[in-house]
Amino acid sequence: MAHERAGFAGAGVIAIALVAFAFVVAPHSCTGGLELYAWCGGAALLSLSGLPFYTHRSRSISVRIALAFGFLVFGAGAWLAGLFAANVRFICGLGYL
Repeated sequence: MAHERAGFAGAGVIAIALVAFAFVVAPHSCTGGLELYAWCGGAALLSLSGLPFYTHRSRSISVRIALAFGFLVFGAGAWLAGLFAANVRFICGLGYL
């Protein structure tokens, strides 16, 4: 049971770190910050999708796949929330930003 709580806590920590990282890269979004945020988001999504397979070992494989999909959707939502909350610019070459 402690591993299962650690899985949910780990997912929360990864999502909070991803949103906080958006505020770090937002001022530099047109000079490589957006690419860095995208790569870190991909790494976070990869780790979130693998987290249930490590922490929920006592559950069946179908439950772990469902949890992995839920964590993946949660991470994508956190990534998009950080992208828009921190005002990360993704259209930089038009000259008016």
